[in-house]
Amino acid sequence: MSSGIALAPNCVSTFQELKLGRKFGGIVYRISDDSKEIIVDSTLPAGCSFEEFTKSLPENECRYVVYDYQYKDEGAQKSKICFVAWCPDTANIKKKMMATSSKDSLRKALVGIQVEIQGTDASEVKDSCFFEKCTKI
Repeated sequence: MSSGIALAPNCVSTFQELKLGRKFGGIVYRISDDSKEIIVDSTLPAGCSFEEFTKSLPENECRYVVYDYQYKDEGAQKSKICFVAWCPDTANIKKKMMATSSKDSLRKALVGIQVEIQGTDASEVKDSCFFEKCTKI
């Protein structure tokens, strides 16, 4: 289901800068105040910590976040680009419905996402959850 909310022109180009140039450690997207488009809310610095990433998730508002997750597996440093759909249980129900129905248009436009995570509370966006999804065969 699509909500009809458009993507701002810089949504994909900012993602390309993360994917190809590793210019950012993460990108936080949100639905604009007028509910007409998905916009880049902020960026996280390259090499940002997992704690910095989790602090970018507001307690009562929905966000989409692309995060360059860094981890060690079998002694090797690895990374995967993760898409996080953050819709906390405490968010306004109308905004949650809008965020859920708009997610696919953003997700499909961002070619190169390796892992997708849905989060409704802090327990679903822990480092261990990311590690498990990223190392799953």
